[in-house]
Amino acid sequence: MENKNSNRMLNIGYAIEVLCGRLNGSSSEVEKKNNSYKNSTYTKKIGSRSRISSQCQKYNQKLFMEQVCGYEQNVKTKDGKQVKLVPNPFKYATDDIFGFMMAEKLSIEEDVYKELSDEEKEIYKKNKKKYEVNITKKRKSRWQMNSLINVSNRKVEWEWNVCGTTGDSMPYQVEVYSGVHTNIANLNIGKIGEYDISDIASEHRDYTTLEAKSIGVEKLDKEEKFKRIEALLKSLEYLSVEGNKTNHLTDTKPKFVILGEYSWGNNVFQGIIKENGLDVEMLKESIEQNEEFRKSDIWIGINKFYDDTFNEIEVNNEKEQIKKYLEEEFEEYDFMKISNVHQAFESYLKYLKETL
Repeated sequence: MENKNSNRMLNIGYAIEVLCGRLNGSSSEVEKKNNSYKNSTYTKKIGSRSRISSQCQKYNQKLFMEQVCGYEQNVKTKDGKQVKLVPNPFKYATDDIFGFMMAEKLSIEEDVYKELSDEEKEIYKKNKKKYEVNITKKRKSRWQMNSLINVSNRKVEWEWNVCGTTGDSMPYQVEVYSGVHTNIANLNIGKIGEYDISDIASEHRDYTTLEAKSIGVEKLDKEEKFKRIEALLKSLEYLSVEGNKTNHLTDTKPKFVILGEYSWGNNVFQGIIKENGLDVEMLKESIEQNEEFRKSDIWIGINKFYDDTFNEIEVNNEKEQIKKYLEEEFEEYDFMKISNVHQAFESYLKYLKETL
């Protein structure tokens, strides 16, 4: 029987607006050739454009899922130069959604080996006086995304500050920026809550056969699967990048979002927001050329930007509100649903709950 959730890839495009922020730091070693002043703090960039990495966004999404939605995070520990994790995607939603890679071997003495059952002994190989088993686990992330990149300008400015002390004050400078940052993300709906069980260490696997049997791993029921996806999408709707907000507080919730499910191909919404705002013709072209793969309606959510460039579009040398223009332009596309950001997320989640 065909899995109705197979080949369901949620495509998302979104944009945030940063006002005097410095959300994602960069190492001075990376930036050292750019500035002779030693007491400087840098931000991540691609070329001369500010960016917020996917790792930074995902870190803050996990915090939301834990602190707001109540999903406990798995614990990583550091042993020398190695980060260790006991993955359990059946138990931990963040392991399930964000994936993991744990490369490790387990080594036991002969007396311990002799106490194992015949079934357990089969997975061990003798290495001199010990017995070893490769316990490497790796799971592809179901949530793929890129960096948020500033499309409205290439300006990363220096801000000069002074730290007051009892003696001479200490001057320092930090990089800051403003602008609209855009990104894309894909969520593999069908693979959430499904686990790979194998004793072959070279494969992508979540559990060995014995582990799965011991833990009682099974496919997630659709209620829990929906809850996990809902928590993830809420963490994007209310994205709060917490870095460097003490003196540079800025709202990082999306002010634009577009969501739609497709069965194949790259993210169809890449590049639709540019320096002069939403490229409606590019969006229409991409939707039309990927129509055979579309599996759902498309939801667009637009909130008001501080920068009017992203609120308006020029039509016949006159400015028109982008939301009104989209409603007119896509009037014949009955699958295009245009509202605000919150309503777009809520409408998609309602659809998802009905179709899982």
